[in-house]
Amino acid sequence: MKLGKENWDVIIVGTGPSGACLALEIVRQHKKVLLLEKGRADISINIPKMLKNKEMMFIGNGKTLVRGIRTGGTSVLYYGTSYAPPAGLFAKFGIDLSSEVEELKRELPLAPLKDELIGPTAQKIRDSALNLGYAWGKLDKFIYQDLCAPGYFPYEAQWNAIRYVNDAVELGAVLLTCSEVTRVIVNGKKAVGVEATVQGERHKLYASKIVLSAGGLGTAQILQASAINKAGDGFFCDPITIVQGLTEGIEAGNEIPMAAGMIFEKEGFVLTDLTLPKLVYQLFSVQALRPNRVWQHGRTMGIMVKVRDGIGGSIKRRKVHKVFSEADKLKMQQGEGKAREILQHAGAKRLYNTVWTSAHPGGSARIGEVVDPNLKSEYDNLYVCDCSVIPTEWGLPPTLTVLALAKRLAKHLL
Repeated sequence: MKLGKENWDVIIVGTGPSGACLALEIVRQHKKVLLLEKGRADISINIPKMLKNKEMMFIGNGKTLVRGIRTGGTSVLYYGTSYAPPAGLFAKFGIDLSSEVEELKRELPLAPLKDELIGPTAQKIRDSALNLGYAWGKLDKFIYQDLCAPGYFPYEAQWNAIRYVNDAVELGAVLLTCSEVTRVIVNGKKAVGVEATVQGERHKLYASKIVLSAGGLGTAQILQASAINKAGDGFFCDPITIVQGLTEGIEAGNEIPMAAGMIFEKEGFVLTDLTLPKLVYQLFSVQALRPNRVWQHGRTMGIMVKVRDGIGGSIKRRKVHKVFSEADKLKMQQGEGKAREILQHAGAKRLYNTVWTSAHPGGSARIGEVVDPNLKSEYDNLYVCDCSVIPTEWGLPPTLTVLALAKRLAKHLL
């Protein structure tokens, strides 16, 4: 294929949930779709490789941020938890995602876990929280539950965006991995293509429409390189810590994470049970200077505290930087306090917190500032569809929201 000779209907940059969903919706209408993915197909969690590829990076004051640069994006690394898009937040911009959410509920394995699939630590935490008076409820999961059994949670049971990518390719979309887009090609006020390094070679690729779905960091960096300088001026990244303790009488460590939890809307944080994969648990134990806990995975119960941090910091081409505010730190302290209360009531001992990390960066190309309600940029034919368009601080798993935005954008483009 001579890439420079092709004229695509749509080029989509990124294969995370939004890019993959958009590609599938558009190729179903017999359009020529080119998917460009900076990473490659990889479902492993290899910390040294993730540091090298900048899937894991330091963003300031020793804090780390995790994202996915691979086919399927961060959905390959996530825990498959779904929260509905906040209707009021998007209604301010004339955006109603309710019909798209209903479509997705029909398409995807989206439901709370069956009782028998809730693991022993998640159940113990849930019972403790309910006993203390908290509205601790089951969470919707992107999981094919018929592939699971108590204590058995195979990787293939969790939906991720690779499925949409594969479906789109089967219908005729072209996927190029190891393809880094550096900027959008603009003619006057109209986007006409992208410049990219495709598997080591420089190319100019042209299309009638271009959609950036490279994630909260990658999209902002491409927009900046394309002279949209407002992009990357502040972002959120949902800082996380896990309060963990030792328990007796149950076999922990091998269960579906984030089975249940609670949103503390006014306080600005979310709590859920969280059983980490063994390797990640061991890494977090060492980071928290608890090497004696490395071999206690099977006795550990934990609660994740996810904070709705304010928009701040900056994203530049070669640097991502954010220092969390005192308000963010206070939210984390309050969340940790609630988590400790629930764990202690559940009988957990020797509690400690993991170091802060963060995930789901977004809000870097916000609706109403960088893109309009139809996700169009200041250039004609250039759109953005991923976490970067979320218009304000977030604090929730974003997958269902960005999938709904992708379906809505596909209708607009078609």
